[in-house]
Amino acid sequence: MRAKLGLAVGALALLTIAPAGRGFAADIPGIAIITPDGTTATMTTDDLAKLPAITLPVGFATEHGPRQAVFEGPLLWTVLDQAHAIAKGGPVRHVVGITGQDGYTATLALGEVSPDFEGKQVIVAERMDGKQLDHPRLVVPGDKKGGRSVHDVIRIAVMPLPAAH
Repeated sequence: MRAKLGLAVGALALLTIAPAGRGFAADIPGIAIITPDGTTATMTTDDLAKLPAITLPVGFATEHGPRQAVFEGPLLWTVLDQAHAIAKGGPVRHVVGITGQDGYTATLALGEVSPDFEGKQVIVAERMDGKQLDHPRLVVPGDKKGGRSVHDVIRIAVMPLPAAH
């Protein structure tokens, strides 16, 4: 079991961004979406803009005090579905690792965002308080702290949990 867990964690750590012709600033060509089978798709700002967006007011504690903001962007579930990153049985057996440009990583259970389970409206935000963001940001509503609010998202990996033996 340790070997399988090590492989899943190692796969997340070794992922690279697939090149994209257009997208975010020169330092972030797009978001690499890694599927459970290891294939990679790249989601650019143009790709994100084509997906249905929702508006999400959130409040959370930061190291600088409470923060309130209104974010807009597509649901993480929609982004993953568009990238064909949701495998059969995935919502109950997979986790999602989201990585920012600075290496900061947060995780979610896929069941948290699945409409068939919790259906939490986690978004990949393109706008904050009506202004275009320079880079996409993961926004997790309902969190008391903003620790899973990943700035400058460059990678989203869907990984299976190892089977218990």
